[in-house]
Amino acid sequence: TAASIAAGDMTQRMPVTSKGTEIGRLGLAMNEMLDDLHDSFRRRDRSEHQLRRFLADASHELRTPLTSIRGYAELFGRGASTRPEDLAKIMGRITQQSERMSLIVEDLLLLARLDQDRPLASEPVDLEGIAREVVEVARDREPERTISLRTEGPAGLTGDPDRIYQVVNNLVSNALVHTPADAAVEVALTGEESGVILEVRD
Repeated sequence: TAASIAAGDMTQRMPVTSKGTEIGRLGLAMNEMLDDLHDSFRRRDRSEHQLRRFLADASHELRTPLTSIRGYAELFGRGASTRPEDLAKIMGRITQQSERMSLIVEDLLLLARLDQDRPLASEPVDLEGIAREVVEVARDREPERTISLRTEGPAGLTGDPDRIYQVVNNLVSNALVHTPADAAVEVALTGEESGVILEVRD
C-alpha cells in the first residue's frame, strides 16, 4: 500500500483488520493522514484552477479598456492634438477608460481578498448613508446625468459596510456604464420588517 501511494495513487488505504492492535492503530492513523493529504491536494488543485480562471477573467476584463486607450493614444499621435475639439474628446475617453480600469482592478483585488477567506464583518450599517455617498460620487463623475436617491422607511441593517459599499457602488457603476449618457439613474431604498430592499434603476 505504501509503495502504491508513493507511486502517486492517493486512493490507496492501509488495510485494517483490528483496531485493538498496534498495527491496526498504525493503519488507522496512516489512513487519517492519507485522507488529510488527499484533501490538501484537492484543495490545491481547486485553488490552481481558481487562479487560472482569475487570471483569464482579469486579462479579458482589462483587454477592452487597454485597447481603447491605445487607440486614442494613436489618434493623438496622428495629429489630433492640433484640433482642440478632437483633443478634448480623446483625453476624455482616455480618462474614462482609465477610470474603468481602476474599477476593474479594485474588483479583482476584492475577489483575491475574498478568496483568502477574510471573515466578513457583522456590525450596524447605515445603508442610506452608503447609498448617498455612492450617488454623490457618481454625480461628481457624471455631472450631466440625473442620478437620484429615494428612501422609504428605515435603512439600517447588520453586515459588512465595506462589502455592502462595494455592492452598491458596482450596481450604480454598471448602470452608468451600460446605459446611454442621457439615461437617468435612480437608487431606491425601501425599509421593511424583514430588511431593506435596494434597487438601482436606469
